[in-house]
Amino acid sequence: MSLKVNFQTSIGVATGTSPMCKHACGMIRNMQKYIYVVLIESYTGLGILLKKFTGYRYEHIAVSLDKSLKEFYSFSRKQHHHPFKAGFMKEYRDYYAFEEYQKFYSKIFAIPVTDEQYDDIKKFIDRLLNDDEQIFNLFAMLTTPIIHGFRVYKAHNCMDFTARVIEMAGVKLDKPFYKYDIPDIEKLLNGYPMKEGYVKRLDSDDYEKYVEKSNIFTGACEFLKAVVTLTKRCLFKSYLDEDY
Repeated sequence: MSLKVNFQTSIGVATGTSPMCKHACGMIRNMQKYIYVVLIESYTGLGILLKKFTGYRYEHIAVSLDKSLKEFYSFSRKQHHHPFKAGFMKEYRDYYAFEEYQKFYSKIFAIPVTDEQYDDIKKFIDRLLNDDEQIFNLFAMLTTPIIHGFRVYKAHNCMDFTARVIEMAGVKLDKPFYKYDIPDIEKLLNGYPMKEGYVKRLDSDDYEKYVEKSNIFTGACEFLKAVVTLTKRCLFKSYLDEDY
C-alpha cells in the first residue's frame, strides 16, 4: 500500500466540538506552513550496495516545500546513469522510482516554520538552483564514515544541505550542519510529525532526459572533472567566501 501523505491529523492544534471551533482550527492548520524532510530508500546500484554494507535503509535525503511531495530539492546526480555529473537540483518522484519501480520507500518529517523562515528557505533554494558553481562534494561523501564531513567552497551533498535547511527552520543542531549524516538527521527529527511507507511514482516531464544512458568514457571524464574541480577548490578557495 502506498503512503498517503497527510500530516494534518498529526499536528497538535487545539480542538473543540462546536462547528465554529472546528472551522477556526481548520483555518489554523491551513495557515501553518511546513517544510518536509524526506529520507529515501535508493534503488541505484550504489544505494543497494550501501544498504547491504551498513544495514541502514535510507541512502538519500531531500527537502520538499509542500505536502503533495511532487518536487524535491537536494544535491544529487543530475542523470541516473551519470553518478559523477552531480550538483544541486530539483528532483521528482520518478527519479527515485525509476524504470521498473512504481514506488519508493520513504520516511517523511514535517517541520513547522514561520512565514519568514519558509520564505528564507525558499530564497536559499532558489539561489542554489541558479548558481552554476554549485557541485556535489564527493570528497566529503567518501570520507563521512571517517571524519564526518568537511566543507569545500560551493560543494555540498544531500546531507549537509538538508541539515542546513533544518537549521534555517529553527531546529537546534548539536554540531555543525556539515557533520550530519542521514541517521543523525533521522534521530534529530525524532518527535516531529512523521509518516513512513511507500510513495507512488508520478511521471515527470524531465524523466527521459534523466534516464539517458551513459558510457564508460563519459563517466570517466565526469569523474575526473569532479575530482579536479574539488581539488582546486580545496587548495585555492575558502568555504568562508560562500554565503551558505
